[in-house]
Amino acid sequence: MISSVKNIVFWTLDYIRGGKIRNSYKNIERYYRMDSTSSKLERYYRKSLESLLKQATNNTTYYQKLKGERDLLLYPVVNKDIIANRQQEFLSKRYSRESLIKMSTSGSTGTPFTSYQNINKKRCVNAETIFFNGKAGYKVGSKLIFLRSLNNKSKKSKIKQWIQNHKLIDVDKLDNSNIRALFYQIQKFTRHKSATMLSYASTYDALRDYFKINGNELVKQSNVHGIISTSEMLFDETRQYISETFNCNCYSRYANMENGMLGQDSPNHPNIFLLNESNYYIEILKIDSDEPAEFGEIGRIVVTDLYNYAMPMIRYDTGDIGAFTYINLRGKKKKAITNFGGRKIDMIFDSNGNTVSPHKISVTFWNFPELKQFQFIQEDNKKYNILLDARESFTRDDELIKSLKSILGKDAIINLEIVKSIPLLPSGKRKYIMNKTL
Repeated sequence: MISSVKNIVFWTLDYIRGGKIRNSYKNIERYYRMDSTSSKLERYYRKSLESLLKQATNNTTYYQKLKGERDLLLYPVVNKDIIANRQQEFLSKRYSRESLIKMSTSGSTGTPFTSYQNINKKRCVNAETIFFNGKAGYKVGSKLIFLRSLNNKSKKSKIKQWIQNHKLIDVDKLDNSNIRALFYQIQKFTRHKSATMLSYASTYDALRDYFKINGNELVKQSNVHGIISTSEMLFDETRQYISETFNCNCYSRYANMENGMLGQDSPNHPNIFLLNESNYYIEILKIDSDEPAEFGEIGRIVVTDLYNYAMPMIRYDTGDIGAFTYINLRGKKKKAITNFGGRKIDMIFDSNGNTVSPHKISVTFWNFPELKQFQFIQEDNKKYNILLDARESFTRDDELIKSLKSILGKDAIINLEIVKSIPLLPSGKRKYIMNKTL
């Protein structure tokens, strides 16, 4: 009843304010169900881009030189460094900075980045969060568990958590005692009503490893009906193990702080991210140039945010890599991103310079259950350093090196190093694949 009341209050307040979130939600739903090759979607993009480009060229210093230009491909590709170094030039003169929503992130590499959103853009993000959470069974007002690294910015008061029906649980430390304490909080929170759970993929990796050794008795007393993974690559083994342990579907999300929900996969199409075509126009460009990649070719994911008029992000290079594909969704041909490699810095090359999927690396380690965690680092063109956190003495060095050389090349130089733990990034995430040559 409390969840239903909170749902009604939320949508009533939105109605009083003009129904902006509801309208955006309907728009996302409309184009999510529409064929990606539809002429209606093409017209929608043309109209949305025309409005965005007009706003940007009329109201920002950075884009004013392109005033009157409506061909998106003639606009420069930008990235975090360009925006951060020339932030004032990207801010629209239509808005005062004080009226905007400030979005800050350390990013996957720990580099701070700040962007700004106007209120309508923020409502679009609210709508897409509700929509994509809904795929995992969430409704506004229902219970939502966040397992995340908490700091002063990400913490919420107990009152705010109660109002939103959210539960924030700190996962900075995930040893056995802290995992047991984590599940005690989940059990208490879901005693009378089930919840959707959201966290980093590496947090689910840690839970998977705990269950393998200690069993899943803790889960039996928890009431979770849907799981969402975000911010990092969700390995297939982790998805399968977590889904079976919690007896519910597990989704992986492609999102960032500066834009929003760019896409999400489904249990039927794991790690193939169906795009949020309502709110973003997405391109994939070649790795080493701003030319469009061939369909199916791995390249840089470049996003044009259709609704951020406060700080237009036009042809924004996210730093992520992937390739376009099509999937069938209830008879509709939908564009999606596959071969998602996370950040460009996550790209791995074999000793001959050929691209290697991070999934190939992670799958290799499935055959070594005595390893708790690993970190794969490409040091140069042929040299690789592997950090291994072993539960017990690791004696299969030769076997692991042989398996990795079958992927990386016979002349690959592979060094194994036993460590006590894999270091965390400043964001609290664990990075398993790194390339220091990029």
